[in-house]
Amino acid sequence: MKLCLRGTVVRGAGLGRELGFPTANLTLVAGAGCAALEAVPCGVFRVEVSGSRVKGPRQGVCNVGVRPTVESAGRKLVEVHLLDFDGDLYGSELVLNFQGRIRDERRFAGLDELKAQIAKDVAEARAPRRPRGGVRAA
Repeated sequence: MKLCLRGTVVRGAGLGRELGFPTANLTLVAGAGCAALEAVPCGVFRVEVSGSRVKGPRQGVCNVGVRPTVESAGRKLVEVHLLDFDGDLYGSELVLNFQGRIRDERRFAGLDELKAQIAKDVAEARAPRRPRGGVRAA
């Protein structure tokens, strides 16, 4: 089974938007063939995003993890940046189908370094897909 997550978009701190990469922060919804958060490895992933307010499946970059550069709480979170999307997703449900791992999650020296890496992650997500398997639950 390939990995997917389903969740409702909730308000975050707005840091992604401030950095130029707005994200949809998800509170996960169990069931419908999608994994529980515990089954998802931490990291940055290429995803295909669908939902009622998203026209057709869209590509995105998803971070699953504890956001070590900006938080110290250690809670595992899910946030996704949809490529070429500008709209209101608050309260809507999204389904993320994981297409491949981009990199491990890591701590950066500061927000400028984080922003530069996110730009690289987005470029990687835009690049033609390399033939390799999807992401599977742990």
